[in-house]
Order: sequence, then structure tokens, then C-alpha cells
Amino acid sequence: MTLDSLHCELVRHLLISGVLHWPGGHTELTVLDTWRGQANTRLLLPEQRWRRVATITGANVTSVAAPITQPTYGIGARAQFEAHLANGVCTHEEIRAVLRAAFRREDLRQVIADYLRVTTRTLIVDEVFDANNLDLALILLAGQSGIPTTLIGDPWQALYEFRGAQPELVPRLVDSQGYQTFPVNESFRFTTPEMRHLAAELRAGHGVILPPGPVGDVDAVLAPEWDMLWQTSDRVLPLSFGRIDNQTDAAIVLLLDQLVTAHFGRGAIYALEAMTLLGLDVEVVRAEGARVLGPVLETLSLATPQATAAAIQQLRGALRELGSPRQLRRLPAAREALQVERLRAIADRLNRSGCVPGMTVHQAKGKEWAAVGARFKPGQIERLAAGLSEMNPDDRLLYVALTRARETAVLV
Repeated sequence: MTLDSLHCELVRHLLISGVLHWPGGHTELTVLDTWRGQANTRLLLPEQRWRRVATITGANVTSVAAPITQPTYGIGARAQFEAHLANGVCTHEEIRAVLRAAFRREDLRQVIADYLRVTTRTLIVDEVFDANNLDLALILLAGQSGIPTTLIGDPWQALYEFRGAQPELVPRLVDSQGYQTFPVNESFRFTTPEMRHLAAELRAGHGVILPPGPVGDVDAVLAPEWDMLWQTSDRVLPLSFGRIDNQTDAAIVLLLDQLVTAHFGRGAIYALEAMTLLGLDVEVVRAEGARVLGPVLETLSLATPQATAAAIQQLRGALRELGSPRQLRRLPAAREALQVERLRAIADRLNRSGCVPGMTVHQAKGKEWAAVGARFKPGQIERLAAGLSEMNPDDRLLYVALTRARETAVLV
């Protein structure tokens, strides 16, 4: 399971045990990935100062005001936030906040430790260098509770510091708890001398100059940012446009989802978030999406300005037919122009066969292909030539991108 799933299981145990009480008496919760699309949720900016987060007061889950340090979707009003909690609805952020508060209390820590002892024979944690403070506290508690624990990870592949990962804390945990360490010096992924040599050179900090290669010769194209993927060959079909900022973004992601599914048999990244934001039922979209959105794509395939304008109008009607209560409004000029460009980019790929999937390096982590094409900025290519450093997060991103390949990696 994911660590997020384990967090949910532990909070559920605290609730079922009766040592902790959720508003409304809930023991089974609806845990969302994000508050986006829920009532009273909006983008909160630092100048708005405060938002609500979950905490524990006595034996009860309550909420407290927390300063806004960066733009985030959330709820600022206490009554509105706690109304969601009282309905048994929260996000993984609330689960983590409650668990952090529980770890600060010895009585609740003991309940969690006892539960782990009777339910867990051994704990194996993969990608441990992407763990945050809460994850590491849970790992520490498991070890202190006598549960045999194995940590697997590669500091070269730590990418999630922007989500709170603290790779520098892992060696401290290993040293303080006396873990026995087994270095892994080979990878079973690399099947050619070329890739084994490339990986060794990257890890040694030696300069590397990658050969260029055509998109048609690779199985996937990776880049640090979604925009970089859309700006390459129209043979590359990116799996997303990136973060969804408004309902029109969400609607266009649903169109992209149809195209991505037709080509690769999987959904577009953030498609589920788009459905939530538009108030759509996932099962309805899966059952009726192709029929309802197909005509919009047919119009768009004409690839003319008139077709793009008509497609936007059709899309509004299609969303209503799918059951969305949202009304797409025209955006400010700059944002509207961006949406037109996105529709044109989809149109360019509608009549393409043999498209190659494109995704960001973060989305590609843990995956592999025979041949990988990397799209980097000039400065990043210069970093490769100068030699990478394990301590530099940007360098680790380049390393992860190139080592997704089993046989060959090229620049596209």
C-alpha cells in the first residue's frame, strides 16, 4: 500500500478504538486527494493570511487557523471547513495533520504502536528518500515497536522535496537506529552496455553528452515541465497540460482524456480532478464520455480558427449533457488565448497515428521503457556536460529522466 493508505488506516483505528472522535461521530471517512471542486473551496493566497487545517484538541478532531505560505486550494472559514469534517469528508492533508498531532501525544502514539505490533509482521518501505517527517516518524515508531523494518531507496532519485520530502533525514535515521546497510551496485533495468555506462558516469559526476534522436525511435518522451512536451513534435502526445486552474482547464483535460485513452488505453493525468472540479460523476463520464465528447473532437479535427471556436461552444453543451452543474464562462483575454492554444495542440494530434506518450519526470518516476527521449533546456544540457551532483535537486531530476531507459536514452 502507499504510505497515504497506511496513514488513513491508522487514523481509522484511532476512531474505531474510541480514543479519538471525529466531528459527527464518523469512523469511516471519505478521503479526497484535494479540496478542489468542493463547496467553499478557493485558491487561497498568502495575502489572505489564514486557512483552516485539522488538529486534535483533547480527544476530538477539530480545526485551527494556519498561515498561508504559498498559493493553495483550501477553505478559509472555520464553519465551512468544519461542516465538511462533520460530514465525514476530508483530504489526505487532514489525515496527515491528525496523525502528526497524534504522534505528539504519548497516549495516542502508544495506541498506534500497539496496533502496528498486532497487525504488521514486517515493514518494507520503498523510495524512502521521498519520505517526509511524518513518514519517517512512522518508520521510527515501527522499529521501536519491534517490527523488522527494511528501507529501500536511492538518494539520486529523491524528487519530492516540494511535497515535504526530506532526503537528508534518512541517513540520520539509519545511523541512529543501527540499520544494517546493503549497498546495491547494479541495476537489473539496464540491458545494454550503453545504459550501464551512462548510469555509472552520471552517478560518478562525470560529464555526459547525449546523442540526439528522432521522436519516432523512442517509447516515451520525458521533460521537467508539461509545456516543454507540448512544444515539441506533434508526434508526442503529453498526458496532461499540468495543473488545473479553472473549469475551462478541466473541460479541456476531459477532451485530452478521450484522446489519451484512445492512443494508450489509460486516462489523462488529472482527469479525475477535472471531473471533480466540474461536478461530474466519474462513472457517467466513463460510460458516456466518448459518445458525448466525440463530436467535439470531430469539430476540432478540422484545425481551423472557426472549428476551435465552435468546439468550445460544443464543449459547454457536452458538459451539461454529462450532468455538470457548472457553466463555463469566457476567461480574461490572456487565459482564453491559452485555452485556444491548447485546443489547437490537441487538434494537431487528432489525426496522428503512432503517437508517443509524453510526461514529466515526476510522473515517470518508477516507470521504465526500452528507449527514452529526454527534452531538456539548454542550461540542463550544460549541467549534464559538466557533471551532476547528488546533492542538487535539479541534477537528480535529470538523472531520473535518463535512467528510465533500459536500452537507450537520447535527446529529442
